[in-house]
Amino acid sequence: MLIPIAALLLSDALLLMGHGLQLTLLPLSAELNGFSAAQIGLTGSSYFAGFVTGCIVTPYIVRRVGHIRAFAVLATSYSALVLMFYEAPWFFTWLLIRFFAGVAIAGLYMIIESWLSERSTAQTRGTVLSIYVIINLTMITVGQQLINITDIASHSLFALSAVLLSLAIIPVSLTSQSAPAPINNVRLDVVKVWRISHVAVGGSIVTGLVTGAFWSLGPLYGGSVGLDGFELTAFLSIIVLGGAVFQLPLGRLSDHYDRRLVVFITTLVAAALSLLLTLVPTVTQWSLILCAFLWGGAVMTPYAICLAHANDRAAPEDFVMVGSVMLLTMGLFSAVGSFVAGRFMAMTGPEGLFLFSALCLLIFALAIALRRRTHVLAAPPVSEPFRAVAETVTPMALELDPRTDAEHARSLSQ
Repeated sequence: MLIPIAALLLSDALLLMGHGLQLTLLPLSAELNGFSAAQIGLTGSSYFAGFVTGCIVTPYIVRRVGHIRAFAVLATSYSALVLMFYEAPWFFTWLLIRFFAGVAIAGLYMIIESWLSERSTAQTRGTVLSIYVIINLTMITVGQQLINITDIASHSLFALSAVLLSLAIIPVSLTSQSAPAPINNVRLDVVKVWRISHVAVGGSIVTGLVTGAFWSLGPLYGGSVGLDGFELTAFLSIIVLGGAVFQLPLGRLSDHYDRRLVVFITTLVAAALSLLLTLVPTVTQWSLILCAFLWGGAVMTPYAICLAHANDRAAPEDFVMVGSVMLLTMGLFSAVGSFVAGRFMAMTGPEGLFLFSALCLLIFALAIALRRRTHVLAAPPVSEPFRAVAETVTPMALELDPRTDAEHARSLSQ
């Protein structure tokens, strides 16, 4: 099962290691360069704006030159952009560079996930995507730890990230396996997805706001509360690990109960932990690490459950459109979250990051409670055999899966 995609998974591992390193390095380097918290938040917003743009333009690139060439072009571009961060350490330059970095990584994610979907079957897709998620989370964690090998003010860490991104091109370029089938355009209908599931769209909005703020400003928060280099990377990595540990149990739980109830409880827990994280740095750093692990498990998991809930309510021919709209929504509000959380931190100090998260999560939990009181779920449509389940679904895999269009065509002909 894994032999046909071994080269792709190796490229993914190298890519995510370099990406994880620069995700942690950039906010810390920005602080050294004299950027304010608000400016760092704006660079994060620029990155997520590029991410959204990448989701839109990548299908056209892949359709023009194919998956392998598109992967090589985007990875090479990303590698060059990482080196430019060190050579041009000015705020407006970083805004532009981070935008194009977002375009590149979004495109790389989409190419990898569409390739995995095309190479798997209804009987193996869950396993393949699970392995993919595990590799992603593991390599991001490893990449975060690489920041401890040398001084963050040096050129070495930027160079190492660029090297890893460049090496990611080799396995895919040398693979003897055939590239996936050509892709088709994807139509977006935000209003229709909103009608399919208010909770799912709300989940993508809140996930974008909270996780976008964390990825942009989490390193700045850790440094502000007194964490040294090793402790800071442990703090960031434990949040990612929490998401990995809790994703599968919560996804399976949502398969047996109302998914909205699982998301509601998880969101409440995440809000409580967010409030707690504004206090625990004054207690002990071990309590901070524990709360961070649980916070990651509560914040990183609801999106997949929300997407599964939307697909429960959607017709098979709408799966691609639902996944595309939710991904773009999450990316857009990630940009908003980075900026607004930066303003919170500027006004209240480092705890503003988690005060902002708590506010977003509490509003979403209240909205879910109101929705469940006024909207009783009807029986879901008949499931197609390739529909992803909550614990393994990834939005980009749906967008570029060529078999989804085939299923749509068959449904129209019947």
